[in-house]
Amino acid sequence: MAAPLRIALTALAWAAVGVIYLPLLPAGLIIISPALHLNSWLTLLADTQLPGALLATLVSTAVALTGALAIAMFTIAALWPSRRWQRLVSRLPLLLALPHVAFAAAALLLFAEGGWLFRLFPALTAPQDRYGIGLGAVLAVKESAFLLWAAYALLDERSLRQQCLVLRSQGYGRWQCLLWLIAPRLLPQMSIVLLATLAWTLSAVDVAIVIGPGNPPTLAVLAAQWLSAGDDAQQAQGALTCLLLLAVMAAIALAARLIWRLLRALTPDFTGHRRPDRCRLVWRLPSSLLAPAGLLALATLLLCARGERPDAQSLFNTLGLGALSALIALPLCLLWLACGPRRGGGIWLPLLLPALPLAAGQYQLALMGWIDGEWLTVLWGHLLWVFPWTLFMLRPAWRRRDPRQRLIAQTLGWSRARCFWQVSCPQLARPLLAAFAVGFSVSVAQYLPTLWLGGGRITTLTTDAVALSSGGSAPLLAAQALWQSLLPLAVFALAALLMRLIGRYRQGLR
Repeated sequence: MAAPLRIALTALAWAAVGVIYLPLLPAGLIIISPALHLNSWLTLLADTQLPGALLATLVSTAVALTGALAIAMFTIAALWPSRRWQRLVSRLPLLLALPHVAFAAAALLLFAEGGWLFRLFPALTAPQDRYGIGLGAVLAVKESAFLLWAAYALLDERSLRQQCLVLRSQGYGRWQCLLWLIAPRLLPQMSIVLLATLAWTLSAVDVAIVIGPGNPPTLAVLAAQWLSAGDDAQQAQGALTCLLLLAVMAAIALAARLIWRLLRALTPDFTGHRRPDRCRLVWRLPSSLLAPAGLLALATLLLCARGERPDAQSLFNTLGLGALSALIALPLCLLWLACGPRRGGGIWLPLLLPALPLAAGQYQLALMGWIDGEWLTVLWGHLLWVFPWTLFMLRPAWRRRDPRQRLIAQTLGWSRARCFWQVSCPQLARPLLAAFAVGFSVSVAQYLPTLWLGGGRITTLTTDAVALSSGGSAPLLAAQALWQSLLPLAVFALAALLMRLIGRYRQGLR
């Protein structure tokens, strides 16, 4: 590739990413400017909803993180490495493709007061959940699939598998293998994934609105309500609440790091004492319930929908935004991987920060440019999360490319551009399909960017489902959530079919 062309492509990549990541600047200003005024802090601390919201946020986050990590670790200890582990991993896309709002809507229709469970057993009464325990449980099940998916990519090391088999053959139990071998190798490599899970759990507005608690809500819902208000004082409270969420996130991350170091210091070394596995049913219970959770959610939505149809405009908006954002993100990711910096830690900030201040920064830019309420503005807002997730999917495959084929092509006189299109891109065909499916599902799940940038005029299945969860028609809510689930599932199924066809006609890419 000629030097002028490479410079032009590099400038294009930086310009495109800069346009997408531009809301980071006003997001910082939104958070910092009210923090410099003492009156804003006094008003926030005097609000009677703050203690309850903080407690519900801490409890729901603790339940979600510890529950998701426990389910993932128990599943790995019980099944890895075995054929049952491979079968479970093959079924994980069903739960991964299920949007959070759809999964929460299914849990609401099944377990909430007036839901199916309490209709079948009238003697039962739904307990009042003021601390967000139900919210944490729903997020724990949903996020455990994401942690297992990340662990699947990291557990593919042959040396780790051989060491585990050696320990098992010497009579050590699965719990000992987990503590001595798997966890010390796996958890440090999953630190970024765990941090992204923490950021998402703290800033989950849509799921918290669907599941509750309602009065007071979590800090994320409270901040969203204040930021969308017309009063400057309430907007300042919302900005300070976002800063409080960042402080809570930093405190939890620091506490988790200290707990990990303490556990590593207290974990005994190899003593030669074998502890056989006991209560195997308890070990295998999370893995046995995880795969049917997605099917149960879909079955609940299907039965509750009763033939209702979703809003056609919301359906077309969801499909168009998801497809276009994923299609825009794919070439941009390839351009960034080819011409961008090898190390770009800031590119992952949308995944590692709570979504509230970022969505607020997008909204401020849209208001300043008089472009709020436009379809293309909502598309631009989705790209802030679709692009890094797509890049997250493509980056490992890009690094695993076989350089020998490019070297052979260059020795034959091929240009770098021709090598890129005819050698590198076919090698990335399967990862590109997987990244498109992930980008589409990420776009479908976006709530705050759609709500704020759309100004109520651009509706999607996600915004409709959240609005109906507060007291709308249950069949219509189920229909909206069902179609919100079917779209990503259809895209994942189409991607899997195309991958199979590529593997059939291009056997070297299997």
